[in-house]
Amino acid sequence: MTQERVEEATRSFLADHPDFDDELEVLLEREQTEGSWAYDDTAVDSGRFGELVSREFVEKTDDGNYQFTDPDAVETVLSGATDTETETTAPDATSDGISFDVSLPEADPYVFGPIAAALTLVAAVRMIYYNTVFRDGRVVSPLNDPYFFRYWQERLLEQSSGIADIGMLATIGEQTSVRPLTHTLNWWLTELLGGSPSAASTVAAWQPIVTTVLCALVLYALVIQLTSDHRVALASLLFLAFTPVHVVYTALGFIDHPPFQYLWLTLLAFSMVWLAVDLHSRMENHDPKAAALGHCRHPRTWWMAAVLGFAVATSAHVYGGSALTFIPVALYLGLRVVSDIRNDVPPLLADAPLLAGLGFGSFLAVGAHVILSWHESIAATVPTLVTVGGVVVAVLATAWHHVDLPPVGLLAAELVLALVGGLAFRQLRPEDVSRLRGRASDLFGREGIAETVSLFTTDIGVIMNPLTQIGLGFYFGLALLLFVSWHVTRQYEPGWLVVVCFAWVYLLLTAIQARFAPQLSIFLSVFAGVGLIHLLGAIELIEKPQLFADPSDRTRRTISIPDLQRGAYLVAGIGLVLLLNLIFVPALLGQIQHDETFDAATAIDEHTNSVNSDHPEFVLSRWGYNRMYNYFVSGDAQSYGYARNNHETFVGSSDPDAQYDQHANRVGYVVLLQNDLPPETTHHKLFEQFGAGNESVAHYQLLYTTDEVRAFALVEGAVINATVEPDSTVTATTDVRVVDESFTYQRTGTADASGAVEIRVAYPGEYEINGQTVTVTEQDVYEGRQVHVDE
Repeated sequence: MTQERVEEATRSFLADHPDFDDELEVLLEREQTEGSWAYDDTAVDSGRFGELVSREFVEKTDDGNYQFTDPDAVETVLSGATDTETETTAPDATSDGISFDVSLPEADPYVFGPIAAALTLVAAVRMIYYNTVFRDGRVVSPLNDPYFFRYWQERLLEQSSGIADIGMLATIGEQTSVRPLTHTLNWWLTELLGGSPSAASTVAAWQPIVTTVLCALVLYALVIQLTSDHRVALASLLFLAFTPVHVVYTALGFIDHPPFQYLWLTLLAFSMVWLAVDLHSRMENHDPKAAALGHCRHPRTWWMAAVLGFAVATSAHVYGGSALTFIPVALYLGLRVVSDIRNDVPPLLADAPLLAGLGFGSFLAVGAHVILSWHESIAATVPTLVTVGGVVVAVLATAWHHVDLPPVGLLAAELVLALVGGLAFRQLRPEDVSRLRGRASDLFGREGIAETVSLFTTDIGVIMNPLTQIGLGFYFGLALLLFVSWHVTRQYEPGWLVVVCFAWVYLLLTAIQARFAPQLSIFLSVFAGVGLIHLLGAIELIEKPQLFADPSDRTRRTISIPDLQRGAYLVAGIGLVLLLNLIFVPALLGQIQHDETFDAATAIDEHTNSVNSDHPEFVLSRWGYNRMYNYFVSGDAQSYGYARNNHETFVGSSDPDAQYDQHANRVGYVVLLQNDLPPETTHHKLFEQFGAGNESVAHYQLLYTTDEVRAFALVEGAVINATVEPDSTVTATTDVRVVDESFTYQRTGTADASGAVEIRVAYPGEYEINGQTVTVTEQDVYEGRQVHVDE
């Protein structure tokens, strides 16, 4: 280890323990006389001694004692002989030469190594079903909705002339309506990789992984801004890496809007936190007005405001419910100005970069909507409304502070202002109000989808369900969220207020629908990371974090390599906290993969290639799988509406052949999953009896079968004509083998007065009827041909 590195590590330790310099002097003297030192040579407790010997500038000797790796370097630091001072985060309020760090840590392997490992872990956890996603030269995305995005990805590629085809931006707006940015990025990334079908599959597989790693990187930077503690940031990434519900929505192959949505949401929060912490840091050495002026004068502030604007615009157009993203922003603006005037901070001046960033983002969102026809109008009006409201409350707060009214009264005034603004918006933009009501109906009224139930559903227990979806980090995070929420009501902590607002809003939304749990987990991971480091500090494995230390006094806590025993305790402690996550992540991921269902889709696809082109290709199935089946069979995965409207009626009906008559013009195949339905239902007759029981069917041909999944082709059926005794009943019988399943298929008919009988059958093969045989071909079955029994 170089002398510079030892000096840096020593300064870092003294920054964490400023009263430890005398003890280091004692230990240096001890080492000079005895060659090493031990715990008995100090007057500190075991926890602080353990922290010392875990640092990299201390090493263990062969006799079990300790010594400094470079005593001269340690002595240099203690004597103040170097010119380098301990790094702090307190910038000068007005200097143009200010350097306020927004970057990741210096090139230090002790920092970058763990960061790289954590990001690798984030990716690896989401790839544990790699062999299920990459199958037979295809990418099999989990769940159902990714195939909607793959459908549009391929349609847009067909219309595009290349990566520089700017006209595609308007085409995307015209054709895709909501989620335009997600479709744009999927198309553009595919063109970037060559625009081929294999490039489309590559993007479909890896886009969620790359996007999530970027999201984790932004989250790391956010935590560093708040805490200046790499240990907390790493702990936050660990919780995010192993959050089951977040893993599900960002898994390998999950090309949907959530991965992009979470990235822009985290970037939005990060830029707001950065602006808040920058202002707060300047206030430690300067009065609030001077700090606000310095905040506004520095170019880096406006660069970050531009980043905020980018995050606003991308969040507005990334998915259909983007209006919800701006609820925590509006809440923050309302609470921030109250906190400002309570601490004599000029609201309009201090919040100018924040409001400018929101305004810039709203301008971009409006431009994309008006010029490119992106999204619905609410994607443009909602962020604009939030920005205007932010300006109004900042002006109101400035006037409120000028006349020295109590801050608590400002909250009431803001509520009245929000009510008046809402009524005005209703009058001026009734069409937007109608769209927002529609979105609210989706939020509160949708049923029959797992993600639309509350996270706190009583099905498996109010306490247990958050554990299965988020893990123990939910309760770690919730405890710290409550504490930090209490703290920000008493102290000026605008950075923490950002995360508190986002966490509470998404906690409320998650109480309504569990689909917001991934967004909640992003912010809870920040609090859970703090909680984990506090816990490890409480049992004296590491030093506790300085959660609310003054920014000017706060030093960046780096990462040190512990000794073997302490490292083992740390791994055991962290593993215990993440134990439930380690159980539920693979379990939940396994539930969303396509294994036998994909095999059924493959069997259907092979069948479509073997029959004439007039045979319908639409697959009727449970709607939650419908896009997957139709993507691999026909490529048309745009909608599952037909399946959602008809599948339940189909499986619950009592006459399968009557259902054929109803759906044959559109439906070519039916896929059924194992389900316990009454014997008289179509589902039971097909799934349990293969359509070959006592009430056999004439229009369903089994193509694929396992214990859980069975796929049938809808066929017109060949008609066997025979002459038998008048009014007698005869049976046509053949043996059928599909995959590993063998059964006897028989159909019965009754002759008329002349002895003529017609029996419609769904399978090709050699049939025995009334002691005679007749051969039915596949073409006979598919084209409904008449087949005569030789007399």
